[in-house]
This record gives sequence, structure tokens and C-alpha cells, in this order.
Amino acid sequence: MKKLNAIVLALLSAGVSGTALAQQSQVEKNDIYVGARLGVFAPDSERVAAQNNVGVPVDNGLSTWTGGLELGVMLTEAWEARVYYDYMEADLDPSGTAYGKSYGTDVLYHFNDMVYGGLGLTSTDIGDIADKSVRLTVGHRSFINNNLAWRVEGGVQQGFDEDYTEGFANVGLQYFFGGRNAVTEAKPRPAAAQPTETTPAPQQTMDSDNDGVIDSRDKCADTPRRYSVDADGCTMYESETVREQLLVEFDFDSSQVRKDAMEPIAEMAEFMNEHPQLDLTIHGHTDKIGDAEYNQWLSQRRAESVKNVLVESYGISASRINTVGHGESQPKVKGDSPADRQENRRIEAELKVMTRVPVIEK
Repeated sequence: MKKLNAIVLALLSAGVSGTALAQQSQVEKNDIYVGARLGVFAPDSERVAAQNNVGVPVDNGLSTWTGGLELGVMLTEAWEARVYYDYMEADLDPSGTAYGKSYGTDVLYHFNDMVYGGLGLTSTDIGDIADKSVRLTVGHRSFINNNLAWRVEGGVQQGFDEDYTEGFANVGLQYFFGGRNAVTEAKPRPAAAQPTETTPAPQQTMDSDNDGVIDSRDKCADTPRRYSVDADGCTMYESETVREQLLVEFDFDSSQVRKDAMEPIAEMAEFMNEHPQLDLTIHGHTDKIGDAEYNQWLSQRRAESVKNVLVESYGISASRINTVGHGESQPKVKGDSPADRQENRRIEAELKVMTRVPVIEK
């Protein structure tokens, strides 16, 4: 038995030294392995084995050896589940040998690619006396190649039934099904990804036309200064009524267009050319001197005289101009002085149009 113990200790040493020379392989979820195991067991000083129906103390040194098989699966890259079965041969005190078995299951957590620890439940039966225990395990595993690994582990177990406190140590050789990527050294488990803070790119702030809208959003470049703009940097418009009025006075009892009337008539002609969709109505008037029927005729003549100037001198189409005589029925002023009568001897006309004009900043 001492020779067997020496062999076991040599295997333990080989396992430790082997791990120093071995390469590492990153295990993966759902990896499955089978293994062979060989080790020693340190029974509690109170443990006994049945021999000839008599309880005989079991040697509590490292004189009990174990050997068996194990089967494991990687639940994740860090968590592993394992079942095992060991055959046991124990020395009795003062002499003799008892045989037994140990079997159980472990749940192991790998702190990195080499070191692991775990908890398990086991049943240990030596000489027909069994005890169920909770087992604490600490171990180290290294890969020889992508599929073959050494491991060495030890720990303690605490019994339920007999209150035994016992130790164990063993080495194992494990074969993993399926290949994995080998790495040259142990590396810690990847840490959870941490959110990264992204620095926003600096926003463009250039405003070439100084309209308050940056160039990257300005759809209307080179907007004139003082023009109000919308959110796209385009000129804002409002509706405005544009008027052109014509007032021409006449001498007493005359329908001849005076020279001082030519400038306002020219302005009306220009406005009509700018707005060819507009037609003009000229209203003729007289003062109250004379017969009403005559004044009606004279007011019509005055309106037609101004129409003739627009047509003949400025090329306005006659079809765009209407004339109406009102006689003395619509005086501009109510008085009867020479100045009042002069204001009433007249023609009047007005054009107006709705147009869009830029909104000017105030």
C-alpha cells in the first residue's frame, strides 16, 4: 500500500508540473468530456468499516486510494456539471483492508481557463458503512492539446449521517469531444461589455449670408440682408395691395389734356404694362357751371381724351380702357369758389393689384 501511495503522490506531482508545460484551450458551452481519475482519501478519525459484523476503525491517514471515471458537460463557458464514480481501497487500523465506493455530482465554477471551484453531493461507502456528504472542491485544469486535459484537485466533505469530516485529492485525465481553439496562456473570463460614451461630432455653425440659419440647413443661399427668413433660410413674403392712381385736371369748358398731366398719365401707362392682366376705367367729371346735359357730354369727352393719350402715345390697347362720364353729379369738393370748381374739373382712375413682397426685418 505504501508503494501505491507513492505512485499516487507521483501522479499528483506530475499533474501539477504537467499543467505548467501544457497549453490552454478555451472551453465552450455544451462541451462534453469523459475522464479517468486516481487519488487519495483521508477518512475521518471516527470512520469505521464493517468486518465480520464488527466495526473496525479505518486508518485516517492518506492510506485510502481511489480510482474511477467521470463525465462532465460545460453548461456555459464558466459553469460545469460533473458526475463521477470511484472505487476505494482503505487500510484498517491496526491491520486489514476494506473496500468501498464513492459516487456523486459536482457543480463547478471556472474563475478563469485554469482555476475552478465547486460544490457537490457525494455518497461514500467503505466496508458497507455509507455516509452522504456535501463536498467542497478546488481544482486546476490545463490542456495538453485541443482535446486532452490534465486536472488536479482537492477538497473536503462534510457528512450528513455520521458527521464525518474528510479530505480528498486526486488527479484526472479528461478527453473533450470536438476541437477548440488553443491559446498559449490562461486568460480571464471576458468582462461584460461596457457602454461607451460617444463624443458627438461638432456641429457646423457657419452662416455665410448672416440670415440666422447655418449653411448646413440653409436651402436659400445669399438671402438679401434685412429680409426675414423661415427655418430653411428662405425669404418670407406677405401679401400687399399696390395701387396706381391717376388724377388729371382740365381748364374750364375744355377736354384738352394739359402738358402738366402727361407725367401722371405716363406713370399709369407704365403700371399697366407691368400688369397686363388689369383693365382701366377712366371717370370724367365737371363743375356745376352750365347745363347738366352738356356737362355729362363734357365729362365723357375728358375721359376719352385721356384714353386717347394712353393708346396713341404709350401703346396701351384700347380694349383695356373703359370711359365713364359722370357730369357734375360727383363733385370732389362741395364749395363753389374758383379753386373748388378747378378741383372738380377732372378725370380719375385707379388700378390696384395684390402682390407678394418680402418681409423686411424691423
